Amino acid sequence: MKNLIAILIVLVFASCNVENDPSYKKPMDMNDGLHVSTLESHQLDTMVFNSINKDICEGKYGNMHSLLVMVDNDLVIEQYYNGWKRDKLHFLASNTKSVTSLLLCKAIEQGKIKDVNEKIFDFFPEYGAREKDSLKHQISIKNLLTMTAGFKWDIESQLNQLERSNNRLDFALTLPMDTTPGTKYQYCSPNNIIQSEILKKKTGQNIADYAKINLLAPLGIEEYEWASRNGIYDSYGGLKLRPRDIAKYALLHLNKGKWKDKTIISEEWIQETFSPYIEIKHPLYSCYQWQMAKTDLGFPVWFIPGNGGQRIDIIPALNMLIVINADNRWTPLEGRTPIPHLSQRLVTMHPKLKKQNEARLTQNNKRLYQD
Repeated sequence: MKNLIAILIVLVFASCNVENDPSYKKPMDMNDGLHVSTLESHQLDTMVFNSINKDICEGKYGNMHSLLVMVDNDLVIEQYYNGWKRDKLHFLASNTKSVTSLLLCKAIEQGKIKDVNEKIFDFFPEYGAREKDSLKHQISIKNLLTMTAGFKWDIESQLNQLERSNNRLDFALTLPMDTTPGTKYQYCSPNNIIQSEILKKKTGQNIADYAKINLLAPLGIEEYEWASRNGIYDSYGGLKLRPRDIAKYALLHLNKGKWKDKTIISEEWIQETFSPYIEIKHPLYSCYQWQMAKTDLGFPVWFIPGNGGQRIDIIPALNMLIVINADNRWTPLEGRTPIPHLSQRLVTMHPKLKKQNEARLTQNNKRLYQD
């Protein structure tokens, strides 16, 4: 049995790519709106990447599916692993939450919704009429966006209940309160159900149809799936996109709401989306579904993680983005390295960091000799 398990593990990770070659390969030009280039053209460290890619192929980060990196609007890394194909839709898990947030902001920009300060019971007065907890009457759209609604929520025991619910909106709106809205970060998937149902109520479209018109089609995204149950969409984890299309979505944020020469959402809304609202745990801050990390590199990074190893990183200071897709939902953390470590290693390829490190070394040497 042990020999059989060993053989299976070898087979899984031997399929890292067709030739099981961990060396760098230039992304393909698919005429899909993404401009491709090379690591060398952007002076990115190929030795660092080859080391990273070798570790991925050997299973260091678990069951990786794809890795895409863009720098200065160019796709410079597009690698697929363990049999994954570029045209296959990948589940976004909680990366979906950021899409829901962006669409709600778009509806506000269009005037469909007044502003982020509107209270949830303004949209669902039938629930407000029978809700006795005064704290719940204080919940605003902004509280939903920043994960500070104040609901009592335990993901381990309640997520399955939400998944099985025949009326997810009712489940969300009838959750008990734990804290005063706006005062404490609490990761809570039902917040997104309320967001998407507000969107549906004010636009007359479900979130998938609204997304197609206002986000996906403008980005040239034609293939996608968005799960729903009894007419209520899984706006906290149910979206599937192709990896290259996830990169387009990330690039929209990096370019402050613009795709090519067209503004899909205003720069002001991207700025508000990325504005830190409340500290989660130093050095992490909650934004509109995204999280911001204050790094020791001298610049912040915005990211959104998703179950199984989904991750999008936006690094404006380097004009860089990273898209990672994996499926580690059933892969124990013991024996593999967490995905955030992969993002951190990829950032070190950038020439600005090399210069920064050299400058730090020079400064340290000066101090050493002065002493």
